[in-house]
This record gives sequence, C-alpha cells and structure tokens, in this order.
Amino acid sequence: MNRTVLPAALLPLMLLTACQAPPTSPRPTDQLPFMGSWNCGVTTMTFTPDSYLPSNDAQPIKIRSFSTQNRATTMTLDDGAVIQVQWQNDNQMTWTSQSTGDSFDCKRVAG
Repeated sequence: MNRTVLPAALLPLMLLTACQAPPTSPRPTDQLPFMGSWNCGVTTMTFTPDSYLPSNDAQPIKIRSFSTQNRATTMTLDDGAVIQVQWQNDNQMTWTSQSTGDSFDCKRVAG
C-alpha cells in the first residue's frame, strides 16, 4: 500500500481554495437568460439588465423590478406596464403583456 503524504503547508491552501465562492460569469445572460435582442415577428425587442426596448425605433424603458419563477420573469416597467417573458431555451421565448394581453413567440437574434 502506497501512501501519499502532503506537506503540512499545503493544507491551509487546499482549505482556502475549497471554500472560495465559484467564479461568476461576466455574461448577464447567465443570470437573466432573456437578455439580448429577440425577433418577435412584428418587432425586435431588446432587454438589458436595466431597460427594455420594445422596438429598434423606441426609447428604452427602465425596468423597475424583476420577479423570476419557473423560467418566467415578470417585469414592472417605469411606465407602469407589466410584461412577462418565459424562455424555452437559449434561442426561444414567449413575451406577454399583462397590460394589453398581447403575446409573441420570439427567437434570439443577438445576446
């Protein structure tokens, strides 16, 4: 039976490395998978971590709050509108307006 003996000086280093938090990704899409631009048929929408652009010609609308549950994120916008996105995978999501009842199936174009 062979034994591997580690120098005592390595033990604190091993413990410190094991206790570090995992690295965070620089991509916001890892935390909010719908970030980026989406072709929704009638318009191309863009989401950033703090704003929503309903079309390429529109001014950004500040997002006041996010609430995510079961792959669906509900956003309250600065103008009072409430929208929801539900993503199926990295390239498809459904956008719904609670204010108007409109709903669009969208495909990722950038992000």
